[in-house]
Amino acid sequence: MNVNYIASQARKKIGKFCYEECGAYCCRKGYLILTPSQVEKVTQGRLNEYIDKGIIKKLDNGNYSMNMGTLDHPCPSLKDKICTIHKSRLRPKACREFPLFIKDGEIILSKRCLAVRLNLLYPYVKRLLMMGLKFR
Repeated sequence: MNVNYIASQARKKIGKFCYEECGAYCCRKGYLILTPSQVEKVTQGRLNEYIDKGIIKKLDNGNYSMNMGTLDHPCPSLKDKICTIHKSRLRPKACREFPLFIKDGEIILSKRCLAVRLNLLYPYVKRLLMMGLKFR
């Protein structure tokens, strides 16, 4: 098995937990940097509405920052705790990889994730460590 497969399996394993127990906290209280194509997908064509609300800001480099800092303004693609763009190829990479990131042979776990704090990814992380990866 390869590293990316194990990481993917770990993320899939916590999917039901995220919906039923956590309530998609990361999508309700997170922060993302988005490319122009990603921001269009995430806002479902309502970019100006979210800019007007102050949730999304255009950055100098042409990308966008999205702050989902209040429960009143979760990710625009989150409906009833379910991501409506989950299977889209334009879904932001940070969303696809959350809460387990692999970078340069290192494992990065988001401490904001309840599944991580409850150690639900332990069996997968253990396998990754046995493959020679290190914690960052």
